[in-house]
Amino acid sequence: MKKQLVPLVALLSISTAYANEVNVQALQACTFVENDFNRLLCYDNTMAGKSLSRPNNNKTQSSSAKPAVATASTAAASNQVIKTKNEDFGLEHKEAVKDNDDEITASVTSVKEAPYGELIITLDNTQQWRQIGSDRLSIKAGDSVTIVRGMFNSFLLKKEGQNRSIRVKRTN
Repeated sequence: MKKQLVPLVALLSISTAYANEVNVQALQACTFVENDFNRLLCYDNTMAGKSLSRPNNNKTQSSSAKPAVATASTAAASNQVIKTKNEDFGLEHKEAVKDNDDEITASVTSVKEAPYGELIITLDNTQQWRQIGSDRLSIKAGDSVTIVRGMFNSFLLKKEGQNRSIRVKRTN
């Protein structure tokens, strides 16, 4: 029984010995990258730098890899454009957006009807939302509405004081 555990313990100790060599500062720098894809790329590059920093004969490769990862993540973080919370609500699928809440409340300035009966709703914050689907909701200018984030980048528009909602997407 003891002979069977020795190789297992040896394998487990090897993985924990290399676990301490992760560049923690580079990983922390990756948390400041706002774009999901760029953040994942930063983490991947940092972890790839981990494999280069293991003890080997090529010391120049491991020493030059770590600063490159930190520089790339810092540059990606500085290139992100920070916009106001309500200005970018609903545009996450089009560009990187920072720290949005799960809902906004605004007043309706105009309501138009598209050729197939969908509503095109303009809010007082200059956002324009278009109805998706065939559900019905009575909305007119001056009504207060709340747009709530749903699942899979979907949004639901609900009129204040009513339980009904319609699915909408942002057009501008």
